[in-house]
Amino acid sequence: MDNEKRHLVMEWYESYYDDVYRFILYMLGDKQLCEDFVHDTFVRAYTAMDRFDQRSSVKTWLFGIAKHLVLDEIRKRKRRRLLPFEKEIPSSFNVEQLIENKEAVLELVSNIQKLKPNYRMVIILKKVEDCSTKEIADILDWSEVKVRKTLSRALESLRKMNRKEEGGGRIEQTL
Repeated sequence: MDNEKRHLVMEWYESYYDDVYRFILYMLGDKQLCEDFVHDTFVRAYTAMDRFDQRSSVKTWLFGIAKHLVLDEIRKRKRRRLLPFEKEIPSSFNVEQLIENKEAVLELVSNIQKLKPNYRMVIILKKVEDCSTKEIADILDWSEVKVRKTLSRALESLRKMNRKEEGGGRIEQTL
């Protein structure tokens, strides 16, 4: 059984590593810590595998585990400012678009880091990880209505930040 569990978690690791890594990186903005948190996510998945009831997909379950680890870290850092992103950010954005809009993307990522954690999570899961509203609701243990309202408020906060800095428009182009 232990060998089967190990093998299954390694399959999950190979399938979902990039998604979990990107989610954690966008949430924390710290490449050095990111590897540790991804590792911890899969270790927790291994130890909690018996409690995985398959009501959601494996990916959704892994995001849920990562979410708890990240929120714990954010609470620990609450009084300190988050470290700014490094210049190179792995993402699922189209490469040509990233090159063309690199400045806008970096500004957007910086602004996402300024949002409160719930707004940050919803935007990353919806716009970067391309999760459905239902998947986000499962990951965050919220209703779909709360996900939609939070996403709307988060996007509005980003628009306001953008208007203050540039006069508006670039958020919609980038997202």
